[in-house]
Amino acid sequence: MLKYLIFTGLYLIAWNIEAQEEYTVTGEYQGKNIYVQNPLSPDQVNFCTKAVYLNQQLILRSPKASAFVIDLSGLKIGDPVFIKIVYTSGCSPKIINPQVIRSKSKFRFINESADAISLNWSTSGELPHGTFFVEHYVQKKWVVMKEVPGKGSFENNQYVIKPGHHTGENKYRIRYQQNDGKVFFSRVFQYFNDVEPVSFYPVKVKDKITLSRDAEYEIHDGQGREILRGSGKEIYLARLKPGTYYLYVDNRKEKFVKE
Repeated sequence: MLKYLIFTGLYLIAWNIEAQEEYTVTGEYQGKNIYVQNPLSPDQVNFCTKAVYLNQQLILRSPKASAFVIDLSGLKIGDPVFIKIVYTSGCSPKIINPQVIRSKSKFRFINESADAISLNWSTSGELPHGTFFVEHYVQKKWVVMKEVPGKGSFENNQYVIKPGHHTGENKYRIRYQQNDGKVFFSRVFQYFNDVEPVSFYPVKVKDKITLSRDAEYEIHDGQGREILRGSGKEIYLARLKPGTYYLYVDNRKEKFVKE
């Protein structure tokens, strides 16, 4: 179940990832550290937090204390702050002083939505030369599906792009990066696509795989390495060596054998 808290200039988002969840917090360094309460996980043995990332770098792994500090002192005043806390589902760490990194930027997301033919969002307070990164939750990870230049107007801005829906539930979020490096996240928004799932044949492949409709796909080898990606209805594989491979399509993983 999606959970989120939104502060002025500060966005706190949580989403489910199997048995774990994540918080992401963005803001700017203003000379103070972040303090986090870290309760016990549901097993009443381990603590809740599994990992803490600062600006994409792992800085703490499974802190074994009921409270801990996220040290920001290596940053300069005004530097962007992007914190991700990975924690066990069923408990929730609490940031005690989120206001200390609350951004002074006037930027904010006004609205985000998805329908069958479009993704839409609106903003205010943009600075010139900002960029939006539209992220789609695919194969249990956030993937950037499109970059959109910001309009740079301080008044309301409207954006519409073509979606990349797979079958079933789709989750999207928008990441906005100002030209000064500050980052803001929209809330996570959803669309349920009730079209028929993409099917494929054959399972034992000689030269190509045929999909039931045009779709984006990836081919991975038995060790999980990506060897091909593209979009369309036919995937030509005559050059592949015999063996077991995996087709990623329509947010699913399917096994096939190259003869």
